[in-house]
Amino acid sequence: MTEVANHQNDGWCILVDKSIASLIHERLKDGDYINEVFVIKDLGQMVAIPVKHPDIISGLKWFDDESLQFSQIKLEIKKLTKTPAQELVTNIEKLLSKNSIILTPEMASYLPKKWELLGDLALVPSDVLNSEEWYIIRSKNETLYQEIWQEIANSLRVSRIARQSEIAKDKLRSSQVKMIIGDSGEVEFTDNGVKFWLDVTKVMFSSGNVTERHRIGEIDMTGEIVVDAFSGIGYYTLPMLVRSNAKHIYACELNPNSINALTKGAELNAVSNKLTILEGDNQITLQSLSNIADRVHLGILPSSENTWQLAVDCLKQSGGIIHIHMNIREKEINSFVDYCLEQLKQYAAQRDFNTIQLQHVEKVKWYAPHIRHIVIDVSIS
Repeated sequence: MTEVANHQNDGWCILVDKSIASLIHERLKDGDYINEVFVIKDLGQMVAIPVKHPDIISGLKWFDDESLQFSQIKLEIKKLTKTPAQELVTNIEKLLSKNSIILTPEMASYLPKKWELLGDLALVPSDVLNSEEWYIIRSKNETLYQEIWQEIANSLRVSRIARQSEIAKDKLRSSQVKMIIGDSGEVEFTDNGVKFWLDVTKVMFSSGNVTERHRIGEIDMTGEIVVDAFSGIGYYTLPMLVRSNAKHIYACELNPNSINALTKGAELNAVSNKLTILEGDNQITLQSLSNIADRVHLGILPSSENTWQLAVDCLKQSGGIIHIHMNIREKEINSFVDYCLEQLKQYAAQRDFNTIQLQHVEKVKWYAPHIRHIVIDVSIS
């Protein structure tokens, strides 16, 4: 943890709600707009992120003046300590210097500024070392190029590195991550007391949904039968089994690689006896789960609407809860919630349910400028 001095000074910052602070911090970091002189300040429900060039930030495409505002307040000053990303640049600069190569600002911009740690594996963005100058180094000196990657691994304190790539446009949304250091993309890690397993070269892990995974895992589901219509590797299935104490979960999934990861995750958490996996298109498999569930989880983006009626049909005759994930423009959330309740009301009427009640709307994160990932919790009886 970075140490801070006791003295303070006035500094410009962005005041942001904690629910979106992580996303805004990443965007500021990507553009090198964070003022590393100051320490981020906790203001209760809000966070003050120190910034430089507020005039430039306010003109950025993603900047939303409805949810973000600038302020000049007293901020603690950091001791002069390099961030991990800065230390990485220094280490690469030294390595190149030994080979009579100057690290240009352009080259430095293609070094990792952020990464995801999964056990001993670091997953870095697709643009890392992905520029003409780095290609030239590789073509002239493959050994040096590999040494650069190894230095990146050393700086990140991992033994394996994988580089992200665009998600395949197939029906399975397959991962196209490539291993750079290490032969295997298999990782096992623990998040909030839940063990996960996956192969990063075959399936994705949505780390950005961590707050929602934790929220779902804190709901008491003791004695409940749950249907997870888009289970993946168990992003929500496993927390519901391990932390929410669901009695049994029926998990629907199309991708065999995700099913393999979910199966292993269930074994690691010793909950296999409480899990039934239904492989195939959930437009078909959900039809076999009519009238059995106390709760249905629809965790797919950008829209889960094509499964709403099937979800209602899955509920027991006594009713239950449906969790609906969607991507919606911030200004349209209220009207969309009304639309969602109206549609569910029509589907519920076909099963003689007469009460549709909104329990909660969770704003998980900003998915894109002005677009929120939300979860709508609805009670039907």
